[in-house]
Amino acid sequence: MTEDLKTYALEDVLREEDEALRQRRLKLHGEEAARNLETTRFGLALSGGGIRSATINLGFLSTLNRFHILEKADYLSTVSGGGYTGGYVQTTLKKEGSYDALFQPEHIERLRSNGEYMIPGQRGIRKMWNAFLLVVGYLSSLLMSWVGPAIFLVLVFTLYKLCISWYEIDDAQSPLNWSNPDNQIWTLLFPLLEALGGVLVLHMLTNIFMRNHLSVSKWWNWVESILLVAVLAFLAAVLVVSFDPGSRIEGEEIGWAVLLVVGLFLAGFLTNPNALSFHRYYRKQLADTFLAFAGEFKNLRLKDLFDPKGEPRDYLNPYPLVNTCLNLQNPGGDEKFKGAKASDYFLLSPLYCGSKLSRYVATARFPGYRKLTFPSALTVSAAAVNPGMGIYSNRLLSMLMTIFNARLGIWVNNPSYESPAWLRWWPTYWVWWPSYFFKELLSNIGTRNRKLNISDGGHIENLAVYELLRRRCRLIIAVDAGADPDFSFADLENLAMRARNELGIEIAFRPGQDPVDCIFPKPSSGYSRRRFAIADLYKLWEEFYLTDDHGQPLTYLPKPQGKNSNPQPRQVEVLVNYFRPRKEGQPLKFRVDLKLPPDAELDPQTRAEWEARARHLVEQRLEAHATAGADPVKVGTLVYVKSSVTPPRKLFVPPFDAQGRKNLKFDTFKYKIYHPEFPHESTADQFFDPVQWESYFQLGQYIAADVLNLPQEPEKYERGQIDLSIEKLIAFFDGREACLFPEVPADGKTHTFRPEPEAVPAEELELELAAPESAPPPP
Repeated sequence: MTEDLKTYALEDVLREEDEALRQRRLKLHGEEAARNLETTRFGLALSGGGIRSATINLGFLSTLNRFHILEKADYLSTVSGGGYTGGYVQTTLKKEGSYDALFQPEHIERLRSNGEYMIPGQRGIRKMWNAFLLVVGYLSSLLMSWVGPAIFLVLVFTLYKLCISWYEIDDAQSPLNWSNPDNQIWTLLFPLLEALGGVLVLHMLTNIFMRNHLSVSKWWNWVESILLVAVLAFLAAVLVVSFDPGSRIEGEEIGWAVLLVVGLFLAGFLTNPNALSFHRYYRKQLADTFLAFAGEFKNLRLKDLFDPKGEPRDYLNPYPLVNTCLNLQNPGGDEKFKGAKASDYFLLSPLYCGSKLSRYVATARFPGYRKLTFPSALTVSAAAVNPGMGIYSNRLLSMLMTIFNARLGIWVNNPSYESPAWLRWWPTYWVWWPSYFFKELLSNIGTRNRKLNISDGGHIENLAVYELLRRRCRLIIAVDAGADPDFSFADLENLAMRARNELGIEIAFRPGQDPVDCIFPKPSSGYSRRRFAIADLYKLWEEFYLTDDHGQPLTYLPKPQGKNSNPQPRQVEVLVNYFRPRKEGQPLKFRVDLKLPPDAELDPQTRAEWEARARHLVEQRLEAHATAGADPVKVGTLVYVKSSVTPPRKLFVPPFDAQGRKNLKFDTFKYKIYHPEFPHESTADQFFDPVQWESYFQLGQYIAADVLNLPQEPEKYERGQIDLSIEKLIAFFDGREACLFPEVPADGKTHTFRPEPEAVPAEELELELAAPESAPPPP
């Protein structure tokens, strides 16, 4: 295998990322920050939710950027709509080379005026023209998506005509030919149709008179199915021979037909659905809106987005993790699908792309990925509509979406694919694309194909936190801006279950900070008491490979299976389960098990020695944590932020500011009054007008202010006025720091969030608006 086609395990990916992040910290923040990466790794996660999520996250990051928090993040993990904001940050930094250039007033103004990014333009001819372009764009991509199956059908028909010409079959004389006056079509078809009709009548009658019978209807379904298959097979045969009745290919026409077959076959390699689907239109609209300030980096390749060895602009941005979903719809007998797995986390990043099931590849070297652009990666991460949709996949829906080109995801090269021995001469990633139309149509999507199908990362995990948990980030700030009008916290629940079962990490919210209790709106007012909650991340279990004193892996031989089997040595894997004490002062307990199959050839003494060694290694790790004063099984802190609205205080909002300009707050405060579902309006609404956009943007700003416990409004702070370190942030959210800002007096309490708001008198809950005479009447 060449270096370009080499694949990597997850451990290799994480090791390479750590080295890149240390170099970034060294250049940006100094040696101490680089040395402390393991204990201060910091990640930001921006959830899915379309334009709503993008706008909230934009406001949230704009506040963090005022205090140099954004640049301290090691990772920026995004999914779906959160990727819109991530794209703006990454490409703008790449062009400008400074965090001071982010969130400039002209940037915010342009984004606000293009909230309807799929149909930009607020009114008039431009609006109508862009709506017309959207319709034409879809219809043209729909027609192009049918080229592949059309090639297949014409190819099959041409081959059929060649075959009957070769064997001198005169299809004009076929009894199945419609134009033959002596044809037997109706003679053969009528008995089948009559039988099917009679069966349906009998089925209906037995259903009426035997409505409580358990099996009779199923029996009739069997008979109907057999008859229907016979009718469809007969009609298919008629359809084939009646395309061109009486026509045979003779003489020079045979040569032209052969050329047509060859031409159609070769054309099939060009009908790439990635190039012909609606994905391209969607990608262009996203890039025109959110990457508009990137200049020459607007269509930057993913591999070129981050390079710690390059110029400062190449490593300024937090390392991007673009989360997508690997769709798997044909489990069959593949061992990788045990447990009815229907999807996997597929990562797109500058250094590596891939998943645990398919393994990972170097983005800069592997065919296909080295040409993948950053806008394409963001678009795939937001491909909410696709024939394969991870845990939401439906076979019938997949058929309809394939036929009508509801396809925003893409096909990528499969890192783990190995060509059969007889096909090794064929270029590895040349595929005949019409066959992939039918793979989507029949839900035959999996890891055994040359290509993998990936779509919206929200189809598997919509908070973008999972990859940060994998990387053992010490502090994670996650913004949940998905649509959740009932506050069911479904995305958080999905993350918690997956983290527990797949990563061995428990998300344990602190006493009094269960999101259901503190964020869920009060029915009497519709407002939440708090906008965020803090959880500790604990190890429940972990796995590692056992090594000797010299760091060499310990191995065992599995039992031979048959006379000619040649078993290869396998590494010894250890499973450790931790049991946290229920009461303070009790010791931490753990159990160590060697993950060895029953047929492993291992004597009892060796097994006992390895178990003792594994137990000793675990005790050493726990002792090292205790010596450092850290919780032995705590791996990090999660600040879970939910898009929510807290009770307003008495406010006076003038319609115009001191300079006579329209005050946007005047409209945004009214927005919640007349739109009670705010901030959880449907994700189907991807068309934000300026007032709606500004409402969500300001919400993001003030949510961040609450998380940081700002003593005054965010806009009153200039960037650079206060520079917060990662260590101080961790201490603050761990309860070891009373406040982040000198203006906030320490009250002696150990809380790490804004105290519970005191009861507000009813008269102070009134929202006072100075309405000009020209203001439109309320709806």
